[in-house]
Amino acid sequence: MIKARLRFIKLGEMQYIGHLDLMRYFQKLFRRSGLDISYSKGFNPHQIMSFASPLGVGLTSIGEYMDITLESIGEYTENEWIEIINSHSNGLVLITAFIIMPENIKPSMSLLSAASYMIDTSDSDAAADIEKFFNENDSIIYIKETKKSSKEIDLKKGIPVLASDYDTFSHMLSEIAVNDSEYEKQYIDTGKKGCIYMLCKAGSVLNIKPDMLFEVYQKEIDYQIMRLDMYSGEGRYVSMSVK
Repeated sequence: MIKARLRFIKLGEMQYIGHLDLMRYFQKLFRRSGLDISYSKGFNPHQIMSFASPLGVGLTSIGEYMDITLESIGEYTENEWIEIINSHSNGLVLITAFIIMPENIKPSMSLLSAASYMIDTSDSDAAADIEKFFNENDSIIYIKETKKSSKEIDLKKGIPVLASDYDTFSHMLSEIAVNDSEYEKQYIDTGKKGCIYMLCKAGSVLNIKPDMLFEVYQKEIDYQIMRLDMYSGEGRYVSMSVK
């Protein structure tokens, strides 16, 4: 058995496809591509794949990750498999990395500790105001409501890095993380005004979403969220694209 980690992008109209439909899309895509993916045993075999963190409906991303198990990699290299798989795709979901992982690697879902985002408000004044709001407050409390109770979350502890300029964000992020800014620059307009960039803690213990900050900010702003990358590690974060 061979374990591989795939990074992929999800753009355009595919943002409205739910997670289960996305899984079905990949199942068909891998079959069309001839990828020798492993199947589970039992009465209803299915392809062995898992996702680091399913993306919410309405969000785009250039940094999604999935783990798959292969029977063999065949005669092609990882880069050749990227080309083959993408040649059968719709152009809105594309593989950007195919990484053979050590056999004992933990699933990306269990390694996830942070994720980075670009939030496009298309309003430079709004972006600057949000950055100022974030920097001037020692604590920013978000109330998470559940069916049985409510919980206070300090977003200042859950958002280690925030900036309204990509270069500033990338520099600040590089001080606490191994990031891949050169990859991101291929897919986003880093000079676009009116954007907020943030690194949010993620995982089972603390899972921060960018829209939490906008809810606390309490001003009517239209925005579009794109996930840029996902990270493992604590204190020193490492992009999941790094083997």
